[in-house]
Amino acid sequence: MAIEALLDALAASSVNDWSIYGTESRRLSLGIKDREAGNAHAPLSLAEGCGARYLIVWDDGLVSHGYFERGQLAADPRKALDHAREAAYDDPDAAQVLGPAEMPQVQLHDATTAEVAGGDTRSIARRLARIRERVATGGIRTWSGSFGASEAASRLVTSAGLDVAARGTAFGWHVSLNGEAGDGFGAREPESDDDFEARLERLFDISAQLSRDAEPMPGGSYPVILHPRVVEQYALSTLLHSLDGSTVDHGEGRFRIAQFGSDETVLREDLTLRVDPLKPMRSGSYRFTASGLPAAPCTYVERGRLVRPVLGLKYAKRLGLEPTPLPYGMDTLHLEGPTPLTLDEAMREADGGALILSVLGVHTQDSSSGDFSLSAPQALAVTRSGFDGRLRGTISGNLFDTLRSDGLRLVRVEGEHTPGLLFPCRFDPK
Repeated sequence: MAIEALLDALAASSVNDWSIYGTESRRLSLGIKDREAGNAHAPLSLAEGCGARYLIVWDDGLVSHGYFERGQLAADPRKALDHAREAAYDDPDAAQVLGPAEMPQVQLHDATTAEVAGGDTRSIARRLARIRERVATGGIRTWSGSFGASEAASRLVTSAGLDVAARGTAFGWHVSLNGEAGDGFGAREPESDDDFEARLERLFDISAQLSRDAEPMPGGSYPVILHPRVVEQYALSTLLHSLDGSTVDHGEGRFRIAQFGSDETVLREDLTLRVDPLKPMRSGSYRFTASGLPAAPCTYVERGRLVRPVLGLKYAKRLGLEPTPLPYGMDTLHLEGPTPLTLDEAMREADGGALILSVLGVHTQDSSSGDFSLSAPQALAVTRSGFDGRLRGTISGNLFDTLRSDGLRLVRVEGEHTPGLLFPCRFDPK
């Protein structure tokens, strides 16, 4: 791997400790823009790359961390270290380098995906052809999308004697129809052909529902179902932000350090949030973090009570706690509670309400209070028997009140790892 010259340069430098996380990768990507695949706006591309994340503790105790690009490693690693030294700063909590540890074995690599990453486009071509066939019969004006596959090898070496390696793949695709309805898939291997077809059909069904407007409804409180994508984009991302060690330490989120390990409930008592990066072939699965923490299951919230923050090495030391495994993907993060409703059951309970398919403005919300007011440009009117056309509006309320509410229900949605959420919410049409 390309970090060998960097390791030699470090051995000849004035450093106390160091940690180097090097990666080499290759990737194939194909874009589709307005029905055209591989045009100038979305070309077929093959790319290779390498680089290294670094943490260096110099002999005067100052710290440098950052990323060395491929060109820096190939040209002159000693010069790259000189640049890193110029940016050194004082941060004793960050000056931590891990030694040897037992790393778990996790299935991360798929041979077929590796072949695609190396240039074999046959499996992508078959799926592209199937999408085009479906578009031709589905009344779709235009569509765009992307396919991608990558293979990467990583190696982590530290001055404390840690030297571990991993090899993995990633596969993904995304399709949007008529510039609106979109869906896709991502993991370390492709889903089965049957699962691909089923997801594609669900996308076309949603697109057809969005093509006709529902009867206007007055503003007020209605039962709404947040689609799992919205739960991930807003609810889980807000929870993770408040659980992050830096947020807790700086007092910028909802939770305070004294609440962790206490009997105080911050969510409803039957809700749990945990991560399991040992699930095979998930996009969020891994053997070790870039700093050398072994992957392991970890519970952040158990039955409504805070167990531990999400802690890397720096903020674990600052808060006087043990570091934790990190959530690298939503497909290894588990929001659990009472038995979820099926979508059909949830629709019967949400009669007269709406299914929220997407939201805008997540980055503007107050994650500390949990108050939200989100534009919902893609929503469907819900009846007991099905969907009744498109709604546009704004949903508003308080996320943390919702997650403590007796009226909250989890909803199982076919093809999705994360549950949807059903709860009463204000909906103001546009």
